Amino acid sequence: MELKDFVKNVLKDVTEAVDEYRSESSRDMHLDNMKDQRTVEFDVAVAAEDVTSATGKAGIKVFSLIEGGGEASKEVKNSTVSRIKFGVHVNRFTKQENAGFEAQNRALNSRNHNEYI
Repeated sequence: MELKDFVKNVLKDVTEAVDEYRSESSRDMHLDNMKDQRTVEFDVAVAAEDVTSATGKAGIKVFSLIEGGGEASKEVKNSTVSRIKFGVHVNRFTKQENAGFEAQNRALNSRNHNEYI
């Protein structure tokens, strides 16, 4: 896998994971770039290797920690471990609680608006 494909896949997987869990959870959450606003921090180590084989193909390949296979070839490998860091903000209140607060605020604003007319 080439580096650009790896980066695209990581971004896609992280955003899809947050979106999927958001729909399953009673609390809302989102990726956040403000470190002091994040509830959960992730720091994931990812191993990648640059492989040049007898076929002449080169590129950066992301691999799993456990691999099996019976293919024999002559290769030169340089492995690198990278870190992917991101944070997710999980709301303090559930979606239902937030909806109740919003309904209360709308009712209060409507009542206050009608009093001044």
